[in-house]
Amino acid sequence: MKKMSVFLSLAAAATLSLSSCQKELEEVQPATQESAAATQNLSKSDLLTASPWHLTGLTTTAVAADAKETTTISLLDRLKPWVRDNVFSYKVGGTYIVDEAAVKVHPQAAQQLTGSWKLSEQGDSLIVTQSHGVHRFAVAELSATTLRLTHTEAGTNGAAASFTNVYSH
Repeated sequence: MKKMSVFLSLAAAATLSLSSCQKELEEVQPATQESAAATQNLSKSDLLTASPWHLTGLTTTAVAADAKETTTISLLDRLKPWVRDNVFSYKVGGTYIVDEAAVKVHPQAAQQLTGSWKLSEQGDSLIVTQSHGVHRFAVAELSATTLRLTHTEAGTNGAAASFTNVYSH
């Protein structure tokens, strides 16, 4: 008889815990939908400054002056570890911070580099100013999860190379 009551107690406990898990899932789902709806109403500047960005993709496309074909190469795997783990933050008010994260080129290197940023009113171009220069990017995509920047550098004799940087949260 004792075995039967222990078994019934375990069955009741399992039933209660499973039903409480289902209830939690139902409560979490509407909050996720509200969060997605809220990000749709954010401005491009708000999306940029919402949280730090991590480099998740880097490609280059080269075009020779007389060539009809282009060559696209992924460069992300070729980056040094101390570059791949950097964290990029765009702060409200126009401050830009690059945090060297856990891996630095050498221990004496500064943990953070700062500068400024300016996003065009249309949200289609971004200018980043740092101590070593000014970088101008076309904003190909800016969403709650993805920042895709492109820029082109002219080479010699009409050749050019386009770079696409992809960042995620």
